[in-house]
Amino acid sequence: MVELFVGNIPHDVEKTELVEFFEQFGSVLDFKIISRGKHPNFGFVVFNNSEPVQKILSKSEGRRMVRYPDAHQLFVGNIPHDVEKPELMEFFEQFGSVLDFKIICREKHPNFGFVVFNDSEPVQKILSSRPIELFDNVRLNVQKKKTSPPIVYLDVCITLNLNRSKD
Repeated sequence: MVELFVGNIPHDVEKTELVEFFEQFGSVLDFKIISRGKHPNFGFVVFNNSEPVQKILSKSEGRRMVRYPDAHQLFVGNIPHDVEKPELMEFFEQFGSVLDFKIICREKHPNFGFVVFNDSEPVQKILSSRPIELFDNVRLNVQKKKTSPPIVYLDVCITLNLNRSKD
């Protein structure tokens, strides 16, 4: 079985519509939708083998999630709400070459995220230099990224045209 991540699912799209759409690529075993309140939903379409996934990837519009080794990443907690991604990337450049910084925003609590370096050396340097303070004496909670489960999720961008009639 192969699961394919499907993001940005509008709230008014039904599971049956998604199954029907993905059946054009191969037999769908299941489709799980995860609701996220006011944010767009996401889900996983389950196929029997990887052939439908290859068909979907060939039709994708070029956007794919890149997966970096865990040893090249750090969890960063206690990020103030007024700090932007470019500021964080610049701050962490002092330790090594930063490839990316993903920020997860939360309303009532400080934000958190993951900084990605081009190798594992900066990660070790930061872990051995704790505590790490951002400007204005904000102590960041930096930790080794927890190992991900051995499931690969592909994120593709395809246009979902459900051919709905407008009433």
